[in-house]
Amino acid sequence: MRNNGIMTTLTPHSPVSSDLLPVIVNLEEARERCHEFESVITAGPSLSEVGDFGHPKHKIVEFDDVTSHHFGYVPPTFDQVDEMVRWGEGRSNLLVHCHAGMSRSTATAWGIAIANGFDPQEAFDRLKNNHPVETHYVQRGGKHVLELRNPRPFIPNRLIVKHLETLFNMKPGSLRRILDSAN
Repeated sequence: MRNNGIMTTLTPHSPVSSDLLPVIVNLEEARERCHEFESVITAGPSLSEVGDFGHPKHKIVEFDDVTSHHFGYVPPTFDQVDEMVRWGEGRSNLLVHCHAGMSRSTATAWGIAIANGFDPQEAFDRLKNNHPVETHYVQRGGKHVLELRNPRPFIPNRLIVKHLETLFNMKPGSLRRILDSAN
């Protein structure tokens, strides 16, 4: 966070419980499930897309799922990432979403988990393992014969991750190495 031109960093604390691990979903799932959660963070989509949620503890931070300014898209800034992580820190039963539930929301939830005291690798692994599974059905002859269950891609936005490294005063590239080793 920037105060009077001075940047402060977050220091992760010891986790109190697994309740401090955010849940990640996509926009439509968030619309259906937001009232099951104490708090909701919208990481990217605009107010006009989520204004119907009507959730009393809903943080909306608007930016595009990009890593640089191109073609009019707006990447997430350090201050936006700082704002989301600080708002989500310490909140149990927290839902984090973006449009697809794959990039902005995963990076944001990872940062919140780290702020809540989870080891970065453990947080990454737990969030990825808890990530939604998409079920696809195959029918033959009008009958359901096969169910394909594929994990939703877990691909944290690399610019948000870079901002998290700065926010937590980590060695540059330390979180991005976790991403690279997962692929």
